[in-house]
Amino acid sequence: MTQELDTIAESGDDAARRVERLFQGDFGVAYTDRNRDVDPRKPAFFHELFRLHGVRRVLECGCNLGLNLGPAVDDAELDVWGIDIQATAITRARVAMPAGTFVTGSLLEMPFRDGWFDLAFTCGVLIHVPPAGIQQVLAEIHRISRRFILCAEYHDDQSEVAVPWRGQKSALWRRNYGALWQETFPHLELVDHGYRGPGEGFDRITWHLFGKPDWRCDGPEERTGRPA
Repeated sequence: MTQELDTIAESGDDAARRVERLFQGDFGVAYTDRNRDVDPRKPAFFHELFRLHGVRRVLECGCNLGLNLGPAVDDAELDVWGIDIQATAITRARVAMPAGTFVTGSLLEMPFRDGWFDLAFTCGVLIHVPPAGIQQVLAEIHRISRRFILCAEYHDDQSEVAVPWRGQKSALWRRNYGALWQETFPHLELVDHGYRGPGEGFDRITWHLFGKPDWRCDGPEERTGRPA
């Protein structure tokens, strides 16, 4: 039986991790089973962005089955990674896309060294991070990305609105994610942004591409070794 999150007595780290616990279990497996297909225009959009901005090593934070990464994984010039708390999804991603690197882990503490990726991104993932954990997740994404941060999320002009979802009162939050990123890290430069709807293969997503101060460098630095 799925436990209603609002009944859990929580504080501090527990509050930040409560949706992670939900997605680690049967609720998360059911989510994966419901989302086994993707409109090919969606991963093509991300792949085109990666190529346009000359990135090489890419991480999707909250990748689930890795469906947003297909064309990028097939691109021999890209080094594509994904991380997700849902172990079953990661196992399936590894089987389906052996050319990618998929890791089971928490976005609250990712097992990668600082600046390991040229670009890190989320798509429909920050919406599931509780208020107690959102700043920590943003900080981790910022830490592990050297040049770009891409967020593609449900937008709301208000700072934070909880939306009932799949029987849970506290598992989805609409926010102004573009403003939140720039308020948290004022040095980020807005490189590009837009909206993608059902007619373009997306589910009403507002996206923002941010660059760190040195994002205009010619390309990825040479790196050797593993990420952590």
